[in-house]
Amino acid sequence: MSKERAKYAQIYKQSIVSEQYRLLRSSITFSRIGKDIQTLLVTSPNHGDGKTTTAANLGIVLAQHDKKVIVIDADLRRPKIHKLFDLKQSDGLTAILAGKATVDEAICISDIPNLHIIQSGPVTKTSYELLTANRIEDIISILSQQYDTIIFDTSPILYTAETQILANLCEASMLVVKSGQTLKEDARKAVNVLQDSKAELLGASLNGNPIKPKAYQYN
Repeated sequence: MSKERAKYAQIYKQSIVSEQYRLLRSSITFSRIGKDIQTLLVTSPNHGDGKTTTAANLGIVLAQHDKKVIVIDADLRRPKIHKLFDLKQSDGLTAILAGKATVDEAICISDIPNLHIIQSGPVTKTSYELLTANRIEDIISILSQQYDTIIFDTSPILYTAETQILANLCEASMLVVKSGQTLKEDARKAVNVLQDSKAELLGASLNGNPIKPKAYQYN
C-alpha cells in the first residue's frame, strides 16, 4: 500500500476516487436523521482488502468537512496507520490499554487539519489480548468528549475475536471488500457477523478499482 494511495482524498481532492470517499462520507452523515454517528468501525473479511486505506481516506474527507476526527489503529496484528501518515512509532493504543500512557498522551497530530491519530504503538504477538470491552469503552468515553467522529481501523472481522468486541461497542460499521480478491462467501460471512453485532452496518465499500487519480480529474 503506497502512502499516496492512502491519502488520495488529500492529494487528489478533485479526482473521482476522492469523490467516492466523499460519497461514503455522505452515507455516514445522512444514515441517521437527527443524530450523527460518532463511533465507526472499518473492517474487512481478510487482510489486503483495503480497509486501512478506506479508514484513512474516510478520516480525511470527514476532516475536510469541518469535523474533528480521530482515526485509531486498532489492528494490533498488522498495524499500518503510522506508516501511512509518516508518524514515528511511539506510545499508542497498546500503551493506553496497558496503562502505560493516557489517551491524551497517545494522540498524534497529523498534517491534515482536524485529523488526529492514535497509532497502534509497538505490538507483540499477544497485544490484541489487551483489547477488552471495558478498556475500549473507557477510551471511547474520553474521546467522545473531544471528537465528532472516532474511526477504528481493525483487524479482519472473520478471524479475530477482538474485532467482534469492537463492533459491539461502535455505533456503526463499514465493510471493505476488494474487487477481484474478496470471495463472495467471505463477504457474506463478514456481513452476518457484523449484523449480529450492535453496530449498524452501513454497507460495503468496494476497493481495488484500478483508477489512476491523475487521469480521472474533473476540469
